[in-house]
Amino acid sequence: MSSPHGLKIIEDLWFPDADLILRAEDSIFRVYGGFLGARSSVFRDMISFPQPTTSTQTEEEMINGRAVVRLHDSAAEAASFLRAVFDSSFFEPPPYPVEFEDTIGVLRLAHKYDVQYLFRRALAHLDVLYPTDLRKRDAQTHVRPPSRDTSNMISLKAACEVGATWMLPTVYYVIAQEASFLDRAADYMQTHQIQACLAAQSKLMRAQVSSYQFLRSLPLAGCVSSDCQEAVEEAYYELDNWRTNLWDMDPLGDFVFDDMDSELCPACLEFSAAQFSEAQQAFWENLPALFMLPNWDELKEMRRKAMEDAT
Repeated sequence: MSSPHGLKIIEDLWFPDADLILRAEDSIFRVYGGFLGARSSVFRDMISFPQPTTSTQTEEEMINGRAVVRLHDSAAEAASFLRAVFDSSFFEPPPYPVEFEDTIGVLRLAHKYDVQYLFRRALAHLDVLYPTDLRKRDAQTHVRPPSRDTSNMISLKAACEVGATWMLPTVYYVIAQEASFLDRAADYMQTHQIQACLAAQSKLMRAQVSSYQFLRSLPLAGCVSSDCQEAVEEAYYELDNWRTNLWDMDPLGDFVFDDMDSELCPACLEFSAAQFSEAQQAFWENLPALFMLPNWDELKEMRRKAMEDAT
């Protein structure tokens, strides 16, 4: 298919009999305006205005005798959004597998162009990555991760842009827990966001250590298993390695406890698991305050209102 004016035709979004030609960056799409307008109030208003005549358009603003509508969006996000609109199988509700980049593109443009069912669907997909409930944090995700390691920073920017405030505690957390997040932050985060993550890191370090305070009570009185004492010594060794090497800070992780649970006797394990879980839950409850955000009850109410009829 020939490409007018050196532009790239997106073939699966180029319908020869369609009436609306869109351009994002150097990519062009030919789609059905009525279909798009029925789903997007923004496009409905846009196409209701009289189109410019050929006498007022430059040659580059016309393709096949039709005016080209410029979208001030990236070509990749425009393609993801339009595929979600015109191909019902492209972006189905969770747990249908989706690509991270497509999810962000649909989220941003569905919000911008007021396509509510797709906006809520994208939120539902991201809800698995950034939950408001600690119990759901380790749920298996169906959102395929991108090849780059800046996805959480991209999510932070998108969540702020669309008002998904309830995601922010978890998004901030997964960014701040990376010891080296600052190496990539400048291109994706605002100064106050970087500062918030830096300020949180010292608190994450303290929380990481305090979540293992139960080690001081092990082995329990009456324990006769030599394995328990060895497990405690190994845990202290791992924690010292973490502090020395400045590894990532993850109070909600179990990189030390996971190695212990197969070594402890039943009584020591039951005690340790309860103490570890209690410490993690206390940290989780305080997580929003760590980043100066509303408490979880308020955030969950925001989420409930936004996620109604998510599909």
